[in-house]
Amino acid sequence: MPPKPAAKGKKGKLSKAEKERLKKEEQEQKAREEEEERLKAEQEERERLERERLEREERERIEAAESQRYTEESHALQSILDGNRNALTSLIEGRKEKSKWSRYMRCDGSPDPTVAPEINTYVNLWREDANRNSLKDVLAESKQTLALIEELEHYLDEGGEDNGLSEDQRLCYRTTIAELEDLLAEKLDAATFTLLKDATNNAHSETGNLQLVDGSESMTLMLWGNLTKNPRFKSFQFPETSLTFELPKQLALSDVAIRFIQTRFDPYSHRCRTFEARKKKISVEEVAAESGEGGEEGKTEEQQEGSPPDGQVQEGLEGGAEATGADGEAVDQSTAEETETDQTGTGNEEGQEQGPEVTKDDPVAAEETTEPGDPERSDDEDDDEDEEENEFEDEDTVDLRAYQVLGGVLNFDILELPPQPKQVKGWVMTQVTSSELQRVPYPPIEENRLGQTLSGTLAMGQTLDPNAIASAAAAAEALGAPPIGIKFKLPENVLYSEEPQLVYWTEQGKHWRVDGFTDINYNEAEREMYFKTVNVGRLACIQDKHINMPYQSWELLPMGPNHTKLTILAAILEVEIEIKDELCCFHLTQDSEPKPDLDAIINKWMPPQELIKALRSAGVNVFPDRDSKKYVTITEKDKCTEDFIYHQMALTSSTFAYSWSKWNSEASEEKAVLQGAEKLDGTTVAEDDWSLFLLRKDRCFMLKMKEYDEEFSEAFAEGRQFHADLYHMVLEVATGPGKEQMSADFKFVEAVRQILSASKVITYS
Repeated sequence: MPPKPAAKGKKGKLSKAEKERLKKEEQEQKAREEEEERLKAEQEERERLERERLEREERERIEAAESQRYTEESHALQSILDGNRNALTSLIEGRKEKSKWSRYMRCDGSPDPTVAPEINTYVNLWREDANRNSLKDVLAESKQTLALIEELEHYLDEGGEDNGLSEDQRLCYRTTIAELEDLLAEKLDAATFTLLKDATNNAHSETGNLQLVDGSESMTLMLWGNLTKNPRFKSFQFPETSLTFELPKQLALSDVAIRFIQTRFDPYSHRCRTFEARKKKISVEEVAAESGEGGEEGKTEEQQEGSPPDGQVQEGLEGGAEATGADGEAVDQSTAEETETDQTGTGNEEGQEQGPEVTKDDPVAAEETTEPGDPERSDDEDDDEDEEENEFEDEDTVDLRAYQVLGGVLNFDILELPPQPKQVKGWVMTQVTSSELQRVPYPPIEENRLGQTLSGTLAMGQTLDPNAIASAAAAAEALGAPPIGIKFKLPENVLYSEEPQLVYWTEQGKHWRVDGFTDINYNEAEREMYFKTVNVGRLACIQDKHINMPYQSWELLPMGPNHTKLTILAAILEVEIEIKDELCCFHLTQDSEPKPDLDAIINKWMPPQELIKALRSAGVNVFPDRDSKKYVTITEKDKCTEDFIYHQMALTSSTFAYSWSKWNSEASEEKAVLQGAEKLDGTTVAEDDWSLFLLRKDRCFMLKMKEYDEEFSEAFAEGRQFHADLYHMVLEVATGPGKEQMSADFKFVEAVRQILSASKVITYS
């Protein structure tokens, strides 16, 4: 009997049979779905495996082709670099031979400063010649002496550190430079003493005192002799130079003379221990062990990267050991100069006898140096070493790795005025005392506490405390030796990007110091510096060496065949260096303010190394030292990779423009990211024309992303290939006319490489 229909408005209950049926249907549906999912997963797995197989086969095919192409490209680039290197070596050797022959045929009596017997003869003859001690003779002879010093400095600077000179030769040249500088100082003292002995006959008709100004292109001597001893004397100005000095009363009443020698060069900084970067020293046994284990392999690898030839890279080991003391520590330059005799070869013998250590500074063998990225040498080790080296110095000692002397040196001396000749009944009588120039110590020896009173009034990079100045001045008056006021003009051919700091040289410590100056006032419009000090001796102005670092941006823009222009937007200046053939020229950008201070070097064509030296001397330093990373926050890169990139940028700089990329800091130490675009007409590259390149030591490729994307990605551009180097990457994207223009002269390539390597735009941007 069928069930009764459910009442309206009420839901009927399912029977047991219906529940079983529904449950069975659900199970069947679930089984079908699971089977479908299983079949789908199996299909997807088969498709994935097939896709991976195809991708693997394609990758293997690409890698095989890439490996073959990599080998061919590496050999092709190496052949180009070897050809350029051989041509450059032949050119340099030819120029050296021509220079030697020109010097030999000069026949003007000037000695060869690189030949010890000739330079020793020159030094001894001039030192013993008492008949040429007049100021006129000394100034005339000083031109030749300074020319010899400049010639030696040229040999030291030519080609950078890998210039073919051994450590013994470099030490010998530096010693000769110091000896010539000391000889010139001796002769200037002798000429001054000759003038002071006859001061009354040369006295000024109005003031009655001796006042004289004379000089040459390299130096100016200003001499004032206190013959009248006027108690109302306050100050005196040399009208020819506008230098003014103020004397305290005790000196105004004394038999003294005041001498200033303003030089356009700096003969003292190179004697300081911090003038050159410290080098890591290793034992001979360690060198032999490392050379035996991996020397051949490393050599082959570096040769493929365009490193210098074996004769250059092994120079640090073949040149001999560094001079060492009895405790086995390396003797730095200033110590070696103090122990030198008149024979310039003395210091070299000591280094050869005791040389258990050698200086390791091979720029190619990165595994053995203290360059960035050395995993075996941590920053803590470098910091500990620096602390040990500087433990004897205080905060007032100038670190010449961070600062540089600009504008030459002002030599300030208080001299004893010798007894003057007197005429008595037709006789000229002169009291004979000393036969040499005598310096007057100031403050007097018994009052040398004054130096401690004024010590620390000016800390590095800080302004003066008015309370400290007042206290120091009051203490000086109480000791009876008030500071001496001096006002002088800074050179007009030097750019001071910030207010210069005053320093003085200490012979005992052989370094510059900043303490002991008060009442400092710098008139930027008139370029006048006024101060008071008790520091009698060598005075100078310094500036932060890294004031223009890091750079904000840079761009290398082709201007035509063998012609390019590097623009660096530094921290303060916008610098342009135009490179054409083998010469370089410095410009300021069109948007820059005029800089009359730099007129002497603007638009002057010169070789790269000369331009670098001239810019540094003029206060435009966009050329970091190898240890500048301690003072500037940078994106550190592997040195070998960076140098390798500069070589190839130079090769393609006639055709391809390069620029900085903000993503360079996102890449690891072994990688660099640059923007690049072909440009043949010298016009500005449009923003959309730039492409991004990721560069490594073993691979280079174009990135898919653009400079202004929000995130960094190493995905490579579609339709482009991987290449062994930047040079062949550029060949892939270059047009026909671009490839034709790319065949650059080796002298032009070397000039561009030197400028790029010196400015280190990849690391310091």
